[in-house]
Amino acid sequence: MISNSKYVDFKINIVKRSGNEETFNINKLVKSLLNSGVDYENIDEILSEIYGKVYNGMSTDDLKSILYTTLKEYDKKTGKSYSKKYMSENCLKIRTSEKEFEPFNKEKIVKALIQEAGADLKTAERIATEVESEVKNLNVTYLTAPMIREIVNTKLIEHGLEEFRHKHTRLGIPVYDIVKLIERGSKDNANLMHNPESIHKWVADETMKQFALLNVFPKYIADSHMRGDIHLHDLEYAAVRTVCCQHDLRNFFKYGLKVDGTGRHTSVSKPAKHPDVALQHAAKVLSAAQCEMSGGQSIDEFNIWIAPYMRGLEYSEVRQLMQLFIYEMNQIYAARGGQVVFSSINLELEVPEYLKGKDAIKAGQVVGAYEEYDYEVKMIAEALVDVLMDGDAYGKPFLFPNVIFKLRENAFKDENKDLLVKIHELSAKWGLPYFINMFADYQHGNTNAMGCRTRLSGEWGNSIEESSLRTGNMQWYTINLPRIAYEADGDDGRLFEILDEKLAIAKQALEIKHEISKRRLYHDNVLPFLTQEFDGEQYYRYDSTTKTFGFVGLNELLKYHVGSELHESPEALAFGVKVISHIRKYADDLKKETGLRWTVTQTPAESTAGRFAKFDHKYYPEETKSVVNGNLNDLSSIYYTNSSHVRVNADVTLGEKVGIEEKFHELCNGGHIGHFWNAEAYADPEVLMDITKKMTKTDIGFWTYTKNLSICEKCSLAMSGLKDNCTGCGSDHIEKFSRITGYLQNVSNWNKAKQQELLDRKSTLPGRRI
Repeated sequence: MISNSKYVDFKINIVKRSGNEETFNINKLVKSLLNSGVDYENIDEILSEIYGKVYNGMSTDDLKSILYTTLKEYDKKTGKSYSKKYMSENCLKIRTSEKEFEPFNKEKIVKALIQEAGADLKTAERIATEVESEVKNLNVTYLTAPMIREIVNTKLIEHGLEEFRHKHTRLGIPVYDIVKLIERGSKDNANLMHNPESIHKWVADETMKQFALLNVFPKYIADSHMRGDIHLHDLEYAAVRTVCCQHDLRNFFKYGLKVDGTGRHTSVSKPAKHPDVALQHAAKVLSAAQCEMSGGQSIDEFNIWIAPYMRGLEYSEVRQLMQLFIYEMNQIYAARGGQVVFSSINLELEVPEYLKGKDAIKAGQVVGAYEEYDYEVKMIAEALVDVLMDGDAYGKPFLFPNVIFKLRENAFKDENKDLLVKIHELSAKWGLPYFINMFADYQHGNTNAMGCRTRLSGEWGNSIEESSLRTGNMQWYTINLPRIAYEADGDDGRLFEILDEKLAIAKQALEIKHEISKRRLYHDNVLPFLTQEFDGEQYYRYDSTTKTFGFVGLNELLKYHVGSELHESPEALAFGVKVISHIRKYADDLKKETGLRWTVTQTPAESTAGRFAKFDHKYYPEETKSVVNGNLNDLSSIYYTNSSHVRVNADVTLGEKVGIEEKFHELCNGGHIGHFWNAEAYADPEVLMDITKKMTKTDIGFWTYTKNLSICEKCSLAMSGLKDNCTGCGSDHIEKFSRITGYLQNVSNWNKAKQQELLDRKSTLPGRRI
């Protein structure tokens, strides 16, 4: 049938399943190809392809696999026809990741081990041969590709090839865990609802966490996290995202908005001409950046940038516009996993010194200087407060954005009194506002914050703006302080040695994340919104981002190591300051050594405070049982005190709490917060304002008055405190709200450890004196 001379000497033997050999017959092959639907004119081309792959002594199964693969590449329909007609029903099939059945082919294992794991040819062939021998002895009709991969990985482990196994492994999540997520959700992040988007996020997160621990971080760092020595936050984003950013709206108001950063994938807007469009653009900036970052998004100097758009408007119009913005931020489910953007806005009571003389931008034009808009700045702040005071249509508080007021030297002038009273009325009703104390000596020109407490101050770069705008936290990783105390066993010198060991691990993890982030930004170009340019300069000031050491459980370290808690003795407090000063010096020395912005933060620890406590109770049961907080009969409820805070139910006055916690705020230059619980009662706004004024004479840099709230789902009545029944209609369908670490959220979404902390909290307001 074939007369082409190039096949005349094509003589090889094929080993049949019986072990017998037979001579390969070209004409027999041609007949099967024609029967499979191959056009005669294409036969020679396909034979040439096959000729380069067959070899003497190959099995009939291997030959059929080669034929099937070649025909599938030629034409999928023809490949399937061949498979159906000629591939033995008894031949072991593999269900591939492409949802197709193929015969087992050990050469695919060889190729995968070389390409994916970096194995040499000899090793790959040895492993593949052993796997082939095992799977052919299995009494099964087919295997899946993941099952084959696991058999290969088992062989790699048997041969001591652990590094190859790490690279070759398949990531995923057990079926049972997916069922649990579908049916019950997860409470690691209280801002996530249980919905289809969050289920997809949780499943994807688990895969990316596994990837980070296997592929991003070396084994000793991954093991340190897995043991609970340190906590690698945002593991699911370690390979692709930095954390947060303080945004500057001027570039978008001057040049327009490309939410994809390029303009190639989405519509492009010209600079906003009208105030409602400007506010929508502000919301879209936060949403777009959230798609590329793992943490919160904030607009610093929000009412400064917006002020030119409000010129000439009546107060009622400004209030309506602020309502538009607040609803945008609370109703657009644009963030990861079906949630609203974790957002903050920093507000001024007047135009700050560093922005005086700077061009005010509106609709792509310069419209004077910002200090000319002091009236509008105050009006925006007042309108926002009034909108937040009203709550939503059901009478619930607005949860986002976190609203942060900066208190500068002129804050308490008579002209600001009415506005300050309104702000404190908002504190009394909902507990929403945060305050930045710009009076403290360690503040520099401009300081901003987010509800999660990430802090930027103006002393870093070549200017205040470079230091505090269009940049943020690259990443923070957290040290488990109580465990260091357990391991030191009362030895001061050993305690600081172990602390340095853990800081070195966290430092190396942060350096890895730093290099990965640079690659994603500048090589892989997967963060186009952040890297878009204005006037030849990248929007995101990555060189100014903070690389941050966090810590949890200083109070418990002291309780075990010193024998008393932060509030119980001057010796404990002094030693606590020594510990955090040591971490700060470590960060400052790194800053000098590397030129990077190393800082220290009070970790929010929404889940980490409970995670560390549970790990430590497992490994150090005797040491922890007199130290941890919560109920030891329910280990999911135990927790450590966040960062350097006083224990939440410590018997201290507000003044004593401030006197202790202020000592750590300057040291924690990457982020700090003071939580002052106004748990049940309605505090007098004038009293709260008096406390605020006194607070500016302390070193507390950032604080809020937290209020517990209950909202009746039946009649929408808002009540102070955590109620089980409505005081109006008696219903027991109650939504309970409080602040978890750094944002107000429904208590039902909290994890068990944070719910226990909430129950333990003791009010420091009102009736306490500074």
